[in-house]
Amino acid sequence: MRKLIIKGTEISAVRVCAGVSEPEQYAAEELKKYLSAIGIAVTEAPDAYPMKTAVDPTVGRDGFRITVTEEGLTVSGGNGRGVIYGVYRMLEKFAGVRYFLPGLETLGDGDIVIDADYAYTPVFEMRQSDWQCSNNDEDWCLKNGINRRQIPKEHGGHVRYGTFVHTMGRLTGIGEPNQPCLSDPEMLSRAIASVREILAADPEISIISVSQNDNRNYCKCEKCAAVDAEEGSHAGTLMRFVNAVADDIRDDYPDVVIDTLAYQYTRSVPKITKPRENVCVRLCSIECCFCHPLDDITCKQNLAFFRDIVAWNEICDRIYIWDYVTDFAHYIPTFPNLSVLRENMRFYAEHHVRGMYPEGAHNAPLSGEFAELKAYLLAQLMWNPYMTAVEYNRCIDEFMAAYYGEGWRYLRAYVDLMESFTKGRHMGIFELPCNYLDYEKMAAMEETFDQWWDKAYTLAGDRAASVERSRFQWRHLKLELHPDPVAGRAFYEECRARNIKWNEWRPVDPEHVDFSQPPSKWAAATSYTMG
Repeated sequence: MRKLIIKGTEISAVRVCAGVSEPEQYAAEELKKYLSAIGIAVTEAPDAYPMKTAVDPTVGRDGFRITVTEEGLTVSGGNGRGVIYGVYRMLEKFAGVRYFLPGLETLGDGDIVIDADYAYTPVFEMRQSDWQCSNNDEDWCLKNGINRRQIPKEHGGHVRYGTFVHTMGRLTGIGEPNQPCLSDPEMLSRAIASVREILAADPEISIISVSQNDNRNYCKCEKCAAVDAEEGSHAGTLMRFVNAVADDIRDDYPDVVIDTLAYQYTRSVPKITKPRENVCVRLCSIECCFCHPLDDITCKQNLAFFRDIVAWNEICDRIYIWDYVTDFAHYIPTFPNLSVLRENMRFYAEHHVRGMYPEGAHNAPLSGEFAELKAYLLAQLMWNPYMTAVEYNRCIDEFMAAYYGEGWRYLRAYVDLMESFTKGRHMGIFELPCNYLDYEKMAAMEETFDQWWDKAYTLAGDRAASVERSRFQWRHLKLELHPDPVAGRAFYEECRARNIKWNEWRPVDPEHVDFSQPPSKWAAATSYTMG
């Protein structure tokens, strides 16, 4: 029987009270539900130990404070989300509750001991991720601190975008694939009118994107070329355009932020123009290597990004990041970046980043890879980017034990060894697996890997389906080592039946595929390397 001990006193029963707002009441109901499930008596008796949920604007946005006094315990939050976060994090920190995946939670064990007050405000003001296995679930997002998803107001709401990204064509009315001329007053007038129309239609919008279309077809007219030459970057014309929009709406919408991209041809910092205070620059790491941490300046791909984020920090106080955490050309095989995830999230926090969007297999209901694990880890890291290596590895182990069952250690060994196979290589997000994995070393371990996956499946119990699903990544890699037309066709058909997508762009066309080739060559889309 678990005990609740608060400042040395064992509590036999608690009475949970709520403030008047819907988020405060929801937080109280969640606290009651989880305490009851753990085995703590929850009652309405007036002499029971009181616990209260309350909004307190002094706490800070999305932050919370747990205060213990003679009058009881109070979970207060800087806003409605903060109150709810406070309840979930209190249960996580002191009771050992874990919210791994939709439908997969654990309640912890041992006594619940609260010895002192506790407070926390997230480092990142905006936290978004994109793995369909979890991030489409509102309840999971709320429990794991994701605030850029559709969360109802009564549950604290979410960071509301007017438009998200790649919006220039839409805002100016020219559509894709062209980019507008950013020196054309007519294009600016159209963009301002569109932004104002969007904001007027929804007063809850707090951020709206005025950002380049997703191509390199930027305007090369004489005026744009002159500005970009003067600025030393194609971000020159973009930033002047975005600033003009920001200036126009500032007085009428003082709490709205204009979001734009520093992406591909606009990634480098302009020499002259600085973003306005109500402008957010979303820096994109699309060209980086994800085998090496971003602060590893011995990696030339990452050295360039390191210089860019330092330079943007010198002129902008609101930097968001669009990060990339899978191989978008090959969703299924192992993409061994777990160690880098933690180091890069710390890197972003240390460089004053205020918003995170690590993009995974956003259009794939299932990936053959460790999508479920990565979704959970990224949520934990966005909440606490200064997580230690010990804490991070504990998160990995806890998740794998819950998700894979008794044989999880075999899969943890697989994870660790696959990470070692990238040593001395670079790993981009449009790579062939053979470019970042040492196939010779992998082949030498083939029999051992087969045994590990077999043992994990045998020991999994009711978690066998999880092992089977994740094993697709190893099955893919085995076909890389030993292409076979019959086995290849069967593997493709099974992936299709399970709605496991091959990559971000195009499905495999079986009528035009040579299944005797390695599966990384099946997709119609070309696999790009970093350049």
